[in-house]
Amino acid sequence: MAIVRDYVRPLPAPPTTEPAHEPHDPVPRRSLLSQAELLQQAERLAGADEVSLRGVRTILTALTEFEGQTWQQRWENADCQDPGNDWKDQLGSPWKGIRLNRARFESANGIADLIALDVIRPSYTWLRNARPRFHRIRENRNPEFFARMKEHGSGLDVRQSNVGNGLTVMTKVLAHTGLSVNDLRPEHLLDYREYQLERKQKPDGLTYVWSMLKDLGVFDSSIPGLLQLVAVKRPGVEEMVDSYGIQSQPVRDMLVRYLKTREISVDYSTLRWMVYELVKNFWLDVEAHNPGANSLRLSFEEGRAWLSRFMQGSITTKHRTLFMVRGLYLDIAAWATDDAYWAEWAAPPFLTREDTAGANKNKRRTQARIHQRIRDLSPILPRLLESTDKELKDAQAILAAAMAVEQGQEFEHQGVTYRRREMSRSRKSWPRGSGRVWVTGGEFERRVDLTQREESCFWSWALTNTLNETGVRIEELVEITTHAFSIYRLPDTGEALPLLQIVPSKTDRERILLISPELAHVFAQVKRRVSTPDGRVPLAVRYDSAERTYSQPLPHLFQLRCGSERRTMSPEWARIAIKDAINRSGLRDENGDEYKFTPHDFRRLFATSALAAGLPIHILAKLMGHQNISTTQGYAAVHDEDTHRHFRGFLDRRRALRPAEDYLEPTEAEINEFHEHFKKRKVELGSCGRAYKTPCIHEHACIRCPVLRPDPAQRPRLKELIEALEDRKMEAEQRGWLGELEGIDISLNAAREKLARMARQVSLGVPSFPSGPKD
Repeated sequence: MAIVRDYVRPLPAPPTTEPAHEPHDPVPRRSLLSQAELLQQAERLAGADEVSLRGVRTILTALTEFEGQTWQQRWENADCQDPGNDWKDQLGSPWKGIRLNRARFESANGIADLIALDVIRPSYTWLRNARPRFHRIRENRNPEFFARMKEHGSGLDVRQSNVGNGLTVMTKVLAHTGLSVNDLRPEHLLDYREYQLERKQKPDGLTYVWSMLKDLGVFDSSIPGLLQLVAVKRPGVEEMVDSYGIQSQPVRDMLVRYLKTREISVDYSTLRWMVYELVKNFWLDVEAHNPGANSLRLSFEEGRAWLSRFMQGSITTKHRTLFMVRGLYLDIAAWATDDAYWAEWAAPPFLTREDTAGANKNKRRTQARIHQRIRDLSPILPRLLESTDKELKDAQAILAAAMAVEQGQEFEHQGVTYRRREMSRSRKSWPRGSGRVWVTGGEFERRVDLTQREESCFWSWALTNTLNETGVRIEELVEITTHAFSIYRLPDTGEALPLLQIVPSKTDRERILLISPELAHVFAQVKRRVSTPDGRVPLAVRYDSAERTYSQPLPHLFQLRCGSERRTMSPEWARIAIKDAINRSGLRDENGDEYKFTPHDFRRLFATSALAAGLPIHILAKLMGHQNISTTQGYAAVHDEDTHRHFRGFLDRRRALRPAEDYLEPTEAEINEFHEHFKKRKVELGSCGRAYKTPCIHEHACIRCPVLRPDPAQRPRLKELIEALEDRKMEAEQRGWLGELEGIDISLNAAREKLARMARQVSLGVPSFPSGPKD
């Protein structure tokens, strides 16, 4: 546990008349006292009565039959530590002949008092199996601290189940170690965590206990959070390469040196991909098919054989692997001119430019799919924003109505009757927290946590509006702190402009965004939500999943409270919140499936709408944080209507250059002739599709004509014609009219084809609108 020793500050010893002891002293404080002295101290405990004292006396009398200089040694020699649930039988059945209920009550109170007096320090296994009366232990051991602990949880609206688990954890740790609260150290909690993990059980309540001890001053405030302290250290290049088990040691050393050289210029997530591509996808396959290979100098046949095997696999990112393998060869060739080490590894690459040429084609296809996706989502975005705003207002309204009544009472909201559930104070029925409001009735078939519902609606609203107004990456959004806001005053007018600083992220480019009034409202609501009663935004540590590192505590704006800890919202949590907003909105595509919005979709929609509004692309590139304008061009999905509008403008400008006499106004006779043509195209089964000023070239055989556009309303008439043709065909077959039979077959097949065309449905890509309640 040396990892935490640097964070532990010396705490003053509590005022006590008990003899001092070392923090890790295995001998309990009062384990050397006599039975009579212990009984005198037990009489002074809270809740002590004749029954409890009889239980203490019975246990101590039974322990005298075992060897040991202390009561703890006698307890261990009696094999009472493990497994724990039959500890009374290990003492020789001192309650034999006594009623079961009385024996259970005396033994439970007696052992709880001995643990509270620090006479017995049971193991964690015993505490789990025997399940002593923890509440009695807390009443007689540091009762003031446990009262402060409950007040701490209540003041932060921590879930009661979490506080209850924390009380149990603290009771077990103090009972097992025999320490007072002020002597407790982080390694003691880590020991309990290790015990729980060995049992493959989550240490519920331990995270809250850790943060609570920091808040109450038991642990130094500089100690990292529990999750940060026990986080697995990110593996280095050697560990990642060695995890694949390369057989050739020289190749292994070369790849480690190459990746360490490249490590400086790439982020950690890219480095992990490089290890995977070069080691797993490339070299391990080469070793498997070329035993004894220890050089990059592969023959042309060996290299092309690897390429053939790799391209036949199911990996979707094949071109990324090809680029990295070709880059490995080219980098070594370039470095060989400066470093002699790389000279022996330099080899001609077996991959050519033609092998990676398909990447551009694949990129264009992917970009086309993304652009079509943005075109589909563009008309849905306003409806999504409107839906999240309405959901938040509804959730806040019904929560306010529920909080206005007492638990167990009914209330009415928008003409619907609900009942606020009455929550029992028993620990077994604690739902999720004392500050939560649960209701039933109305639209809710089962009980619903309105507090959690309002919380979810708020963050969905805040995330969607922030992404829509800024176009930032989701990783940049969760990094926003209160330090990112500033005011800039125009030198001419003195007008104050609120600005938002986006810290360097993917491209390491800092940029400044102007905060719109809508975005300022969102940030104000978020800050109000996360601030403490004194108006401060609490400090929170952010975990970077890409770099696998923790940041310094900062006043992050998008943070969540987990127990008494503050944690920055993760990108995964934000994606789930956006998905929940889509689910609640009920937006469906033409196939009835839910639309899928990702955080990056908002970024592409922002770029598309900004270009459509006339923002210069070089300015947009700076706002987006792109190093190349071509990247910004790939983000913007130009809509068809934009293309049509610009093309019409081009036509108008070109027509203006032509002589005016080329554009004569049509006469009234020409207009009448035009309308008469379309009137004559109306036929029995629909309309004729022949061009203007063209006669009917099929001798009015409309049922056979391919340019006939059947009217779906004429389906019954067409069915009657088909039945009549079938009767005529039967008669022709009976009478032997073979010439007539051939013409009937042609007409019958054409009629059936048109009937099938009427029933066929063609998707036009138009989104469907859910039917809402009629006014």
